[in-house]
Amino acid sequence: MRKVAVFVDVQNLQEIFEKQGAEVRYDRIKSWLYNKYKMKNIEFVKFVAFVPSKKDDDKRTKLIDAISLMGYRIVSKPAKIRPDGSIKANMDVEITIEAVSMSDRIDELVLVTGDSDYEPLINYLSKKGVKVIILGPGRGPTAVEIIRAADEFENLTEIEGAIIK
Repeated sequence: MRKVAVFVDVQNLQEIFEKQGAEVRYDRIKSWLYNKYKMKNIEFVKFVAFVPSKKDDDKRTKLIDAISLMGYRIVSKPAKIRPDGSIKANMDVEITIEAVSMSDRIDELVLVTGDSDYEPLINYLSKKGVKVIILGPGRGPTAVEIIRAADEFENLTEIEGAIIK
C-alpha cells in the first residue's frame, strides 16, 4: 500500500486568493484527494496545514480552528513583524523539515502551494524516490520551477468548489 502525505501551505494560498476576493475551501481539497485516490491502493498518513498565526487576528484564529476541525493537523508559529511594518509569515522551513523527516515513511507527497522556494525540497524528495504532486493555485500563480520539478501538477482552481469567489 502506497503511503501519501498532504502538506498545505495555507499562507501561500491565502495570499493569492484573498487578493482575488476568493476563499479557499480546505474541506473540498481533502475530499477531492480522497476521491482522486479512492480506487488506488493508498493510505493517507497525514493531512497537515502549515499556517502562521497573527496576534489579535480573530479571522486567522477562526481559519486555523476550522481547518483543524476538518481533520488537518495544524503546524503554526507567530507571524513576525519587520521593522518596516511588513509581515513575514511563511512556513517554508517548517514544511521542508517535516517533509524531509517523513521522506523514508511516505511514497508520495501532495504539496499544496505555488511557492518556488520548494524546488530544492521537491528535487531532494525525488532523489529519495518520493513522488511529488503539486496542487497549485493555477498556472500563473504557481511557480514554473515547481511545476517542472514535480512528478505531477494539478490545478487547484479546477477542483469544483475548492475556490469560492
